[in-house]
Amino acid sequence: MNDLKVQFIYAYPFDVGRRKLAKERNIDYPSFDKIIETKKHWENIWEQSEKENNILNLINDLTKRLPDRSLECFIVGGLINPMSTPFLMSVKGRDGLRTDEQFIDTMIHEILHIFVSGARHYFSFVNKKYSNDSKSTQNHIIIYAMLEKIYEQFFNSKPLDYLRNDMPEGYARAIEIVKQEGFENIINEYHENLD
Repeated sequence: MNDLKVQFIYAYPFDVGRRKLAKERNIDYPSFDKIIETKKHWENIWEQSEKENNILNLINDLTKRLPDRSLECFIVGGLINPMSTPFLMSVKGRDGLRTDEQFIDTMIHEILHIFVSGARHYFSFVNKKYSNDSKSTQNHIIIYAMLEKIYEQFFNSKPLDYLRNDMPEGYARAIEIVKQEGFENIINEYHENLD
């Protein structure tokens, strides 16, 4: 699957709006130059990570899916959380400028969302099995199971979110479920319930 590739794009029009909002709220915001510099840095880090670990191919193997859309990652300065739809990454995170480790972790997390988003049969199964849990929890169970598998294989550690004490409730519950049931069992359930 050599044609899987992330393209990084500076989201200038959207970023101008974020910059204006930061100014109105008197919040520190990265300069245009810092955003472009960070975008280039992230392109290099991601390319190096792909050469060393081939993460996109592993995600393809784990999910048994291809993304339904391109992997265009739009870069902005801040005042928005990273997300998969649209695929956005902000230079400034919760605690200041995003570290390289946080960048890689968040990229894998959001790309997993992109790959699994079309697995309707699986999510129908999850909606029934975890009907008492929030949609956020339901959407993140497979994400954290696969993140744990990737981290175990490439980084010999746990995903960064496992170390945080300030996780949103739905995310924390998904992590709890993965720890209770085991990431391999959840991945197996995912494979058994693909379309």
